[in-house]
Amino acid sequence: MAQSELKNRIIGALYFGIPFLLFIYLGGIYFKIFLIILSIISIYELLKASNNKDYYLFIPLAILPFFINKTLSILIFILYSYLIFLIRKDDPKNFLSNICLNTIFLIISSIPLSYFYDIRVEKGFKYAILVIISIWIIDISAYLVGKNFGKHKILPKISPNKSYEGLIGSLIITLLFLIIINSIFKFFPLTFVIIFSILTTILSFLSDTFESLIKRYFGVKDMGKIIVGHGGVFDRIDSLIFTIPILYYIL
Repeated sequence: MAQSELKNRIIGALYFGIPFLLFIYLGGIYFKIFLIILSIISIYELLKASNNKDYYLFIPLAILPFFINKTLSILIFILYSYLIFLIRKDDPKNFLSNICLNTIFLIISSIPLSYFYDIRVEKGFKYAILVIISIWIIDISAYLVGKNFGKHKILPKISPNKSYEGLIGSLIITLLFLIIINSIFKFFPLTFVIIFSILTTILSFLSDTFESLIKRYFGVKDMGKIIVGHGGVFDRIDSLIFTIPILYYIL
């Protein structure tokens, strides 16, 4: 691993991670505003990557899942996209592709972040911290183990850096971390800790590869350049896509 690459990733992780932890601690309206800002930036990055020239019309709707029912927010987004399509009198051949892409972007950016706000409000500070730290440990350990020991690629055409060694290593490291933390704070029974570790590792992996597939589809290396060594905001929250909504319901 190049020293400069590692240095940039560490700087980027601190640049993004410290404010994230601070706003989790503050909670309430401060955390909600912070997550809304992340949602707006991430959906903007996705829309720009797809060359959607009307991205400015859709960005304001990124706030919907934070204030109304999430299913209803998706339906409103679909209806809104359809109305824009009708107003523009676009080619009918673009109908499904445009509306489906816009809706997927909302689902994978704003919805997970709004669920994370719900975890902070309903489950409390400790659980919110536990979830995000676990996801970050999975991400960091998978990267480090895979970079140094990864030889067997899982999905080379989608995410060439993902390896079985990195995936298994991240699971072991995360499990050990959670066992130690759980022995101190007594969050869950040991059986649940094991299930939680396996589930979170798998969901994080699937979330990462989902974003990788989107980047391959649009032919971009990163979704943005706002975070040193990590790309855009969506590149940093991609592990939350499937992880946060599902963990919300099992915690």
